[in-house]
Formats: sequence, structure tokens, C-alpha cells
Amino acid sequence: MALELMTLDDLNHIYVLIPNDQSEERDLLTIANMSDAQFRWWIVAKGKMHGMQFLPSMGRIGMETRLNMINRMVRNGVRIYRTPKGVQPAG
Repeated sequence: MALELMTLDDLNHIYVLIPNDQSEERDLLTIANMSDAQFRWWIVAKGKMHGMQFLPSMGRIGMETRLNMINRMVRNGVRIYRTPKGVQPAG
């Protein structure tokens, strides 16, 4: 089975439940809609869970950089799930 890497469009279909920047609540966001701080928090935590180290720069993290980090995880056997195109999760 061939390894299927993510595309830029897939960043709109990968949902993550993360802490809200301003409150104690959690938000269900796509990778594309996360703030840089939220993505930084998530990629470091997800990588750590799977024995990978990420040191994202402080500042803007562009979509291409996000995609490269996610595909690095995919190449290392980390499962990243995405919703089918045209489907939004309830919530």
C-alpha cells in the first residue's frame, strides 16, 4: 500500500480539539484555521506522543510549513485522520 501524504487542501479537513487561547473551553478547529500558537502547541504535543520532536519557530507558521510537519509525521507512521471533502463534523 502506497503512503498517502497530505495536501494543502487536506489542512481544511483535519480537525483537532484544542484548548481555546482565551478561555478554559476547547475548540474544534481545522489545521488551516488554527492560530500559529494553537498549531505550535498541537504539533509539539502530537509529535511528543509519537516520539518525535518538533521545534517550530516563534512567529508565523505558514500553510506549507504546517503541511511539511504533518507529512513528516505521516512518513514516520503517525496516523492523521481527515474528514471526507464536503463533510463537517458535528459540534
